[in-house]
Amino acid sequence: MYDVSNEEITILYDDDFVPDPILKGVDSLTVSPRGDILVAEDGDDMQLVALTPNGAIEPVLQIIGHIDSEITGPAFDPSGTRLYFSSQRGATGLGQDGVTFEVTGPFPT
Repeated sequence: MYDVSNEEITILYDDDFVPDPILKGVDSLTVSPRGDILVAEDGDDMQLVALTPNGAIEPVLQIIGHIDSEITGPAFDPSGTRLYFSSQRGATGLGQDGVTFEVTGPFPT
C-alpha cells in the first residue's frame, strides 16, 4: 500500500504471516465502491477476496470447477453496480476457453 502524502510503502497483506490464510496466490485487484480491495487469486481455490478498510479478510466469491485456471481482471463498471472478472482458462484449463463473469449488485457502500 502506498501512502502518497508520506511517500511510504506498507505491506497490507502477506500470507506468510497469516495462519491458515484465506487468500493465497495474490494476483490482480480492484477497489470496491465501499473501499474494499478485492484481490483475485492466481490459482489456489479460485476466490475473489476482500481486504476491508477495517482490516478484515472476507471471501467474496469462488469459481468452482475451474481447477487449472486463475481469476483475472476484476473491475467494477462506473456506476459501481456491476463487477466483472474472468477465469483465464475456463473449466477446461485451456487458454482459448477463458470466460468472463458479471455479478450485479448493489454492493455495500
